[in-house]
Amino acid sequence: MMTNEHTCPNCGTSTMKGWKDLNDEEKEVVKRLPAASQEDDEERQQMNRWCTRCWYESRARENQA
Repeated sequence: MMTNEHTCPNCGTSTMKGWKDLNDEEKEVVKRLPAASQEDDEERQQMNRWCTRCWYESRARENQA
């Protein structure tokens, strides 16, 4: 299966969203994900992307590889 930056590498069916694309409820979920305690909120919001189906988080470091 071919993937791109908008396809979730975990579930393969959803569109990855940036912070600006998330609604208020989705942002609250993101704030409770395990990575929230490991990374700076501002950097996460600017660089990471999330799948709103399975809540996979694509980190900025992965995106640059």
